[in-house]
Amino acid sequence: MNEVTIVKLINNVALLMSLSVFNNVGHLLFKVHEKTERVFDGMIIGVIGICLMLVPLTITPYLIIDTRSILFSVTSLTFGFVPTLIGIIITILFRFAMGGVGQLTEILIVVSVSLFGLFCRRYTTSIIQKHRILALYAFGLLTHIIMLACMFSLPTSIAVSTIRLIDIEVLLIFPLGTLLLGILLIAQNEQKNIRMKAFEADLQFRNLFENNHASMLLVEPKTGKIKDANIAASEFYGWSRETLLTMNINQINTLSSSEIQLELNKKARLHRNYFEFRHRKADGSIAFVEEYSGPIFKQGNRLLYSIIHDVTDQTNASKELKSSELRFRSVVENAPYAIFIETDQCFAYLNTSAIHLFGIENAVELIDKSISDRFHPDSRHIIYVWKKHRWRYEGYESATPENIILLKSDGTPVDVNAVAVPIQFEGKDGTLVFAMDMSQLRGLELMKKEWEAQMRQQQKLESIGTLAGGVAHEINNPLNGILNYAQLILDQIDADSESATFAREIVFETERISEIVRNLLQFSRMEKQSHSLASIYDIVENTLSLIRTIIKKDNITLDIHLENDLPEIKCRSQQIQQVLMNLLTNARDALNERYPTGDENKRIDVNCFMQIINEHRWLILSVTDQGCGIPDSVLSRIFEPFFSTKPKDKGTGLGLSISYGIIKDHQGEILVESVVNEYTKFSIKLPIDNGWDHVEGVYE
Repeated sequence: MNEVTIVKLINNVALLMSLSVFNNVGHLLFKVHEKTERVFDGMIIGVIGICLMLVPLTITPYLIIDTRSILFSVTSLTFGFVPTLIGIIITILFRFAMGGVGQLTEILIVVSVSLFGLFCRRYTTSIIQKHRILALYAFGLLTHIIMLACMFSLPTSIAVSTIRLIDIEVLLIFPLGTLLLGILLIAQNEQKNIRMKAFEADLQFRNLFENNHASMLLVEPKTGKIKDANIAASEFYGWSRETLLTMNINQINTLSSSEIQLELNKKARLHRNYFEFRHRKADGSIAFVEEYSGPIFKQGNRLLYSIIHDVTDQTNASKELKSSELRFRSVVENAPYAIFIETDQCFAYLNTSAIHLFGIENAVELIDKSISDRFHPDSRHIIYVWKKHRWRYEGYESATPENIILLKSDGTPVDVNAVAVPIQFEGKDGTLVFAMDMSQLRGLELMKKEWEAQMRQQQKLESIGTLAGGVAHEINNPLNGILNYAQLILDQIDADSESATFAREIVFETERISEIVRNLLQFSRMEKQSHSLASIYDIVENTLSLIRTIIKKDNITLDIHLENDLPEIKCRSQQIQQVLMNLLTNARDALNERYPTGDENKRIDVNCFMQIINEHRWLILSVTDQGCGIPDSVLSRIFEPFFSTKPKDKGTGLGLSISYGIIKDHQGEILVESVVNEYTKFSIKLPIDNGWDHVEGVYE
């Protein structure tokens, strides 16, 4: 190879290398117009092919030898069909314009190596990518073997002489040129593809970022500075994009700076994160937001993208729903009626009252258990009625109340009144059952009747008291006249005469009537007495001192049990003594009736102690006897005025009525318990602090 050939080879290599320059120029000029870029690349290939023909390596009388074989084999492998075709057309046209011999052979060489390059592009790309240097050298060697084979399109003698002339350059140097140009163009195309993908990705990101209806921010994780914001973010927060880009995330987030930095560090991890924040807007209002955040690399910097959704309405609605559910659950849980839910004929929910109704400790004991096991056999048909009439359509009327029998956990039957309504519970059709324990209702009705009876009794006593008071006043004056006239008669006649005996009877009976009148006046509460602090010990002792001898005479044992250190009470002590005397007398009469002679059970127990009821102190004084007891038919009438089971000469029927009025006047209660032929117990409840004011030692 002479000096001229070397210079021409260098020129050819320079021309081939210039292809890489123009390749980048085409990409820069037409990167968004791929078809135009291909046409430009084809024209550049054609121009370089012309330049190569103008600087040939070896000129024979028959053809021009240059590096077009390298050019078209490599461009067909790297640029593809269209640019190669355009380059071939330009080169062929120019070759025809040059004229001379060997045109067809040169055209055959260009077309052949181009077709071989296109074939390898289609079927051996993966091999070339995997074994780039070895594959490209082999590609160059095969290409130029094809080139030498095309020489036989010339006459045989000319072909042989030409091959001998150029075989060293073609088989040794040209494959190396193919290798170098191929490596350069493939590397450039890879970089071009990378840049193109990056450009497309950036373009897609900008379109997605700018045109997204969700608010989006790009934030520097270390400083919290906002690096970018889309239009939706600007509209949501109320600041312009330019203002947002001057702000820090802690000017938006209501968390403290340290808390925000902690959250930013979490976001900076290489995985997506979901957060719930409270963000501040330009107008000062606070919005609840859901933020989806993750890392993103932009221009070599790692940023955090945040997609922000305003969930203020949803959050407020959720809070209201939770509050509503809490109120509803509170109402259901604390409802006085048993409430349970049935799905698939099994218990799905029970409130507290239902737990008590079925006699279990916890709802878990019945959840997912068959409801038929807790229904009495006579009532199990109602389960199928509920199932049959279960509905999910508007306008269907609810089932009517049913009286059914449920079973407690121990098998005890419970009468209930149940109402069933349809419900969707945890995605299943079910029945919501309201059950009212009828035994409780009957108890309430009984209490109501007893209260009404007490009210009627009290009204009756008040009415009779008013009447008795009026009658007593009317009787008092003529009684005094009768008594005075009888006394005058006694004073004027002989004391031993029969008339004196009659007069003394008149005086006795008149005084007896006066006693009854005084009792009536006390019963009507028309005679008010002063009240003062009194000791219950003194009241009991003073009363017993009056009756102890009589009781002892009747062989009755008195057991007195008074609690120590009992406080004094504000009362009319004489009236309390009167009540106690009446109770002791009644107990004595009951014992004498049952036990005419002595007996070990002929005993009266008197007890007194203090008890705190509803944070108030009460004195409880009881008188118990083991006498004949009081029948139920009589028990409800014992406090009625003039009602008595004693003979008329032994009782007026006013004792307990007056006692009842005295205790009520003291803001207390008088209670009675009795079992026929067993015992009778009267209990007096007196308030220790009854609110009476103290004035100069007297309570009014």
